[in-house]
Amino acid sequence: MAAKDKQLSIDETAARHRNKLLDIAVDTGGKERTAMGNDKRLHLETISIDATVGVPGIDEMLGGGWRRGRMGMIVGEASMGKTLLTQWTMAAFQRLGYSVGFIDPEKTYDADWFARTGVDVEKLIVQRPANTEQAFDLACKWCAAGIDLVVMDSLAALVPKSRMENDLETQEYMGRSAFKISEGLGKLTGENVNSFILCTNQLRSKIGVVYGSPDEIPGGRAQKFYASYIIKVSRGDWIKDPPNKDGVRVGYQLKMETIKNKLAPPFLTAKIPFMFTGLVDTTGGAVELAIELGILQGKVGYYHWNDKVIHGMSKLKAHFAEFPEDLDQLRDKITAGDTEIPDFGDKS
Repeated sequence: MAAKDKQLSIDETAARHRNKLLDIAVDTGGKERTAMGNDKRLHLETISIDATVGVPGIDEMLGGGWRRGRMGMIVGEASMGKTLLTQWTMAAFQRLGYSVGFIDPEKTYDADWFARTGVDVEKLIVQRPANTEQAFDLACKWCAAGIDLVVMDSLAALVPKSRMENDLETQEYMGRSAFKISEGLGKLTGENVNSFILCTNQLRSKIGVVYGSPDEIPGGRAQKFYASYIIKVSRGDWIKDPPNKDGVRVGYQLKMETIKNKLAPPFLTAKIPFMFTGLVDTTGGAVELAIELGILQGKVGYYHWNDKVIHGMSKLKAHFAEFPEDLDQLRDKITAGDTEIPDFGDKS
């Protein structure tokens, strides 16, 4: 009993101490920014992207989707699909009835194109800031007002106010743009409580690099530390119609990789077949993901599906396009991770 009473006394003392520290934290930062570790307010919602895109893969790569209260960054070369991924994200938030703001210093917004990729342009707030300071001040005010999603496209296009007000001949000290971006991201991170912030940035090459990757993103090194997700996008194989060397390019495989993820394992990948019409080849995407996961198995171009043996990728995709019930079954197997497909033997 003595040991039990002693432990009870220690627990009561620790509880009183925690309550005192909690009161100090509330007095300092307010109730909205203070909570115990098991508070439901800290278990923020994760927003799925796959349902909007129509092809599974992105959610698994991210660890379930984008987590509110966090910041994501998409980097890549020109015309690789950075803005496209932000458009799918905006559409996913809007499907849930959430508010979305698009800060567009790069002047990438086009109402017709955004609408093709699923964005409700009538409910999208677009701002084209005059300088770096204005962009981050707006983003901070939006977060303070409770916006659900802020997209900034792109950080590389932001220009400090001092540079906008002077001629290009005027001498500028080195690193001003990087300093302002770092300062703005720090302020935005502190202001954000429940919003998701998604930024894009370009890839540049460092001069004189002999060993290692020469890739670098403009805006300073500090920006990498603010992001919970960093996604690198690149272009894979071209999609041609007809699918041969003489076919016309009608789309491409959008390849994505998480080079940083604080909420799931990094270095996971996803591949989405994107068409230049603005649509996603949902059938082809599901088929290729199933092959990658081992759900559709085969050798020498022959693929096994239930009791059928189908020869050639084009015929395989055509089969699932013709039989939607088989496509639904394939998607269920992808979701369940079912790779126990019967082997019908080699076909050569």
